Amino acid sequence: MFHKFMFSENQIEDFYNGFISYLTMKSKPIGALFGVLALVAITAIAPSSFAATVEVTTAKGADGGSTADCVAANNCFDPSTVTVAPGDTVHWAFPYAGHTVTSGKATDNQTGTVFDSGLVKKGADYSFAFQNVGTYDYFCMVHPWMTGQVIVSASASTPPTTPPTTNETSGNNTVPEFGSIAPIILAIAVISIVVFTARNRGIPKL
Repeated sequence: MFHKFMFSENQIEDFYNGFISYLTMKSKPIGALFGVLALVAITAIAPSSFAATVEVTTAKGADGGSTADCVAANNCFDPSTVTVAPGDTVHWAFPYAGHTVTSGKATDNQTGTVFDSGLVKKGADYSFAFQNVGTYDYFCMVHPWMTGQVIVSASASTPPTTPPTTNETSGNNTVPEFGSIAPIILAIAVISIVVFTARNRGIPKL
């Protein structure tokens, strides 16, 4: 640990000014490097940052048996079929009774290999992000007459019907999610300001 009298005031001033001069000289290549890194980060993160969430809910009385009204209407999972893009998330809500969301069909020898929520209690929810293109059937293992389908298509596009600053979703409407990229944008902005300030000798000398 340095004693406060080991260096004179002039020596400290010379050291500080020399460091600032060095930082200024190096600011151009450092700025270019940060620019490249920022571009790479934004390119890598942007697709997932604009991923959408599609809402599905379960119908009231869906647990009442295979003769429930929603079976004939094909909306025990409402909507029963949704189309999303790779990276999008489907969010299931269970306001009236407990259910499962299990990939496959009740008649399959093996189910739940892609996703399986397990038993979700009344009032809870379940989400799954679909990364690969394809058609995914699913059903409720407790109430196998409840069936649904998720179609993942590279050409799918569901524009938001509410401002992107809100988190509300309804039906098959989607809202872009910007939360994950916000800290990175902030960090890039701070770094850019520091580099720009050093480049223009905006850091004061002692």
